Amino acid sequence: MNYQIYQIRNGKRTNISKAIGNLTWSDSVDSLGMEFSFDLPHSYFDEQFKGRLYNGDTILVTNNGKELFRGMITSVPLEGGTYSGYDYAYYLNKSETVIQFNKISASKAIRKLCDRYDVPIGAMPNLATLINKTYKDEVVADVLTDILKKVKNETGKGYRMEMSKGKLQIIQDGYIKVKPTYEDKTGRILSCTKSCNITGTRSIEELRNQVIVAGTDEKKTQIKATAKSDTSIAKYGLLTEVETQDDINEAKARNIAKNKLASLNKVIVSFTAEMVGNNVVRASRMVYFDRPEVGIKGWYKCKSCTHTLNKGLHMMNCEMENY
Repeated sequence: MNYQIYQIRNGKRTNISKAIGNLTWSDSVDSLGMEFSFDLPHSYFDEQFKGRLYNGDTILVTNNGKELFRGMITSVPLEGGTYSGYDYAYYLNKSETVIQFNKISASKAIRKLCDRYDVPIGAMPNLATLINKTYKDEVVADVLTDILKKVKNETGKGYRMEMSKGKLQIIQDGYIKVKPTYEDKTGRILSCTKSCNITGTRSIEELRNQVIVAGTDEKKTQIKATAKSDTSIAKYGLLTEVETQDDINEAKARNIAKNKLASLNKVIVSFTAEMVGNNVVRASRMVYFDRPEVGIKGWYKCKSCTHTLNKGLHMMNCEMENY
């Protein structure tokens, strides 16, 4: 592994790899964007690169010459210490908007919103779900999240937003599957997951075995569709989720109820895995585990992942869940 860390300001790139300590980067399916932090003693300024790091400077991290991530410093210590920042999803997380969508596809809605904030889009599948809603005083990232939630309710397919090389990517959950490996001191290629530490639970606290979809007219009951699992109800008792939507017909309501039931009617297996780092692992990736001694075998979704690079040792801590 050959990690290099650069400061970029006004187009000038400065290698600060030797000065940096304890670099971490992390992302989560519950938030848009990647966070990063690193340590830099105040004494390095004059001895190493005779400059300063400022808010707004770009930090670029590469591995074997390939870009791993880049972002902007947003917090600077007064006398050296821990610096932190975000990738360029920062602008989507910190900006509020007012925007109206009049029955346009989710894909067009996302492009319209991103064009307003000059955020380029990389990969994005065709998302045909119609968006007919006005958003007022809402964070841009929350609007994007709400659009993708509507897509999942209607199609049953979940999507994840992430920044890569300065562009917003829309990726289907579970689409990218990885079996992370690392090279030990003898040159052997080993599985990261085979010897990692695993702690977790199996829970029914979020399980729902009946879904009711209703309209929003307060003057009358508008139950449009109901989906349930008699087998699950017999085993766990009746646990109901109610979904309300404006201007919804029965056909669409039945589809939403079916998809929500499929998503909610399951025992959640969640665990934390501490293991040797591999750059391909990040939030929303599907990671393969074969640990029958703890009842974990198959593909699991990475809900969040924190990478740490310190003194040449790359480790990661991942929150995993059955998909």
